[in-house]
Amino acid sequence: MIALNRLRRTRPAAARAYCELDRWSFDPRYTQGRCPICGWAPEGAPNYPRWLLLANRIDWELFGLLMLVDVLVVLGLVVARAAGLVR
Repeated sequence: MIALNRLRRTRPAAARAYCELDRWSFDPRYTQGRCPICGWAPEGAPNYPRWLLLANRIDWELFGLLMLVDVLVVLGLVVARAAGLVR
């Protein structure tokens, strides 16, 4: 019971912002600190972490395709070695 009460106290409060231009209420934590409609950034809004910038720049489809090719090559080498084709 005590741990549950502590957990409730340590949760961060939801940060809501209201864009006057669009009349839209949003949570800047999930929209990279900006209004999702017009791009307005409220002062003091929580910003997104730096690792998210890097993650958004990476082409994940190409990364996944290259990893698939690597796994298939390794699997082919394992099968070839088990069949005695490669020493």
